[in-house]
Amino acid sequence: MNKIALIITIIIIFSGCGKDDDNTKNHVPIASFSVSPLRAEANDPIQFDASSVSDTEDPTESLEVQWSWAGNDNFTSYSTEKTAIHSYATEGVYLPKLRVRDTQALTDSIHSMVVIVYDLNNLPPAIPILVSPPEWQTWMDPTIIFRWKAGIDPEGDSLSFDLWIGRSHATMSLHRPDIDYYTMIAGEKVYETTESGFLFDQDYYWQVAAKDPNGNYTLGHIWKFTTRPENF
Repeated sequence: MNKIALIITIIIIFSGCGKDDDNTKNHVPIASFSVSPLRAEANDPIQFDASSVSDTEDPTESLEVQWSWAGNDNFTSYSTEKTAIHSYATEGVYLPKLRVRDTQALTDSIHSMVVIVYDLNNLPPAIPILVSPPEWQTWMDPTIIFRWKAGIDPEGDSLSFDLWIGRSHATMSLHRPDIDYYTMIAGEKVYETTESGFLFDQDYYWQVAAKDPNGNYTLGHIWKFTTRPENF
């Protein structure tokens, strides 16, 4: 499971779409792609389809795309071919990235997530149930206790959790991996971790991912909180 954490820590959250450039005369293209399947075993072929990329000025067939299978800066060459097949040799969580370029060299990029497991017959755990800080909670101190409950795992596998935090949905990144500490509250396991260093008077977003020994990885809902002003 440490392999999952190592892969994710070098990548900013997967689902964000960031503009690489902008121009008042020519619009930035819009990156978009689908992945099938999103969960596979090692060396299984995975279909990537960027046919949904678009641009205000250029037709889709003129747009070029390139892929980073690991979600880093190691991209394939640009091509107008919008589909590709790729497989991953080892189990883990991968965040493949697409970059699209229009005829004026403006670009946009977006990530997705692919989970490579040991055994497809072993099902992923349910999403974690967030407890605190509550959704849209304000006036939080710079040191915060995050709490959540585990969702049901179909096989009853032991679970650990990753805490993701970001200043926006698009910048979510792994903040604390492999959390398995819990306390018993009203007869239930409530997992928790205490994190410090949050800036005053700022919005933050957080979510928790559940993972099992088979390599399954389930991202939960994203909640928002706001820290208090410094002088209060």
